[in-house]
Formats: sequence, C-alpha cells, structure tokens
Amino acid sequence: MKKFFDYYRPKLGESWLIMLAILLVAGTIFTASIVFIINLIRPGTLSLTSASGWSTPVVYVIPFIFVFLYVYLRARNNYYRAVEQDRPPYPNPRPRLGNVPLPVFILALPVLIVTMSVIMDPLTDWLEMPEFMKEIFAKMTENNLPTFVAVVIAAPLLEEWLLRGVALKGMLQHMAPWKAIAWSALMFGVIHANPWQAVPAFLIGCLLGWVYYRTRSYWACVALHAINNGLSFLLAGLFPQMAADTSLRSLTGNTIFYIALAASVILLGLTLLYLNKKLAPASQLNIDYEQQHESVSS
Repeated sequence: MKKFFDYYRPKLGESWLIMLAILLVAGTIFTASIVFIINLIRPGTLSLTSASGWSTPVVYVIPFIFVFLYVYLRARNNYYRAVEQDRPPYPNPRPRLGNVPLPVFILALPVLIVTMSVIMDPLTDWLEMPEFMKEIFAKMTENNLPTFVAVVIAAPLLEEWLLRGVALKGMLQHMAPWKAIAWSALMFGVIHANPWQAVPAFLIGCLLGWVYYRTRSYWACVALHAINNGLSFLLAGLFPQMAADTSLRSLTGNTIFYIALAASVILLGLTLLYLNKKLAPASQLNIDYEQQHESVSS
C-alpha cells in the first residue's frame, strides 16, 4: 500500500477538494449514513447531535475513513499510470533532525505549544464565544476516556495525516514552501468550521507546517498536536467549572499574565531561532517533476 502513496502528491485545488467536498460534505453524509444504519440495527447506539460516551471518537473517525478511501484510490490510480509511463515515484525525504539532539527536540515541543498558547490568549479572549458554542466546547472537553481518545489521540493522528502527510506534502511538491505551509494552515483552520477554533488553528497550523517542512516527520507534528489538545483536556480536568472561553489573563491577573506573555515571546523566539539553525537543511524538492517526466515520456 505504501508504494501507492509514493506516487500521489495533491496540488492546491485537489487539497481543497479533499478538505471541503470529501471531508466536510461527503464525509458528513457518509457519517450520517453509517450512524443511521447502526442505529437502525441497534437503536440509540450512536448520536450525531449529542455525541457522548464512545459515540464521540466513533463519529469523529468515520469521515476520515471516507477520506482515506478517496486518497487510497487516487494514489493507486496514479501508481498504475506511472508504471505504464515508466515514471518514478515522487521524492520522499526521510525524517531528520540535523544537529538537534532528540532529547532536546522532545523538550522543545511542549515549549513551542505552551508559549504559543500564552501568546494567542489575547486573540482567543477577543473572540467572544456565544453560549451555544460554550456548550459544544464543554462537551468536547469532557474529562473522560472517550473524549481523551477522540481529542488527544484520534484528532492528532488523523488530522496530521491529512493536513501534513497528504495536503502539505503534496503542495510542497508543487509550490514555494511558505505558500504550501500557509495554505495547509488555512485548511487546518477551515476544517474546524468555527472562528473560535479556526483562528488559533491557523496559527498553530503554521507552526506544524514549518516543523513538518524542516523535519519531514509526521510523528513530530502528531506530538505537537497531541500536546496542544492534551493541554486543553488537562485544564478542563483540573478546572471543571471553568468556562470554555475563560482567558489565561482572567485566571492569573494582568501582572502575572503580562510577565508570562513577555517570557513566552522571548522563549518562543529563541526556540525557533535554535531549531531553524540546528535542524537539517530544508529538503530540496523538484517542483517541476510532472513537466519533466511528461516531456520525457512524450
């Protein structure tokens, strides 16, 4: 199966098609159909509107199954076409850290997430959340095992596979890196389907995209994503009465918050400068791959 995916690199247009038409629209219809069939067999097993218990991770995962089927079929089709044309697979740079020791890189991941969370706090505080969204967020952060599986395990694994492992990897093959990173971050925000998550998701997506671009490590992005979601899950467990839109500044007070904000800006800047200098040089991809091989085959 892996050999198929080495021949598939979606461009910008197809990446948007996957996010909007396949994941959000077709995935929702596919999920509703599966839920309907399951509830027809065993009434009340799953719910789309008030997912609770193990309904939460199950309903979340189903649209990605549909997306995987689409990507798999497109990749398999590309593979057989490439074999007919005697075209080699796309370049597939291996994950690498360069001169950053693995323990240092592991320690840098929570630093990146925590400092960015502090820096983004004024922005998320400015985006006032209506009551119905607070209720939805409260359900999303319920402190139980099914929610943990959905938010801290399934979401990082599936979203990073789609956003970084499929879309960003593909767009890096076809356009300038900064454009590919920005587009993948925008897609990351859009699939969250609400501004209270979309804006922070875009900023986090830029970080995740840069980390993927420099390391080509899917698992590094999964770890960053899991730390980010796990931090929210942990806070919800430690402070169960805390409203979904509670800001860090309101919890700590102005003085402590502004000290933390200044420290976060400095620490994030130093960490990024260190990683930018010590990580392996960015992989050089041949963005004219298709044109070159089309001319050869003709």
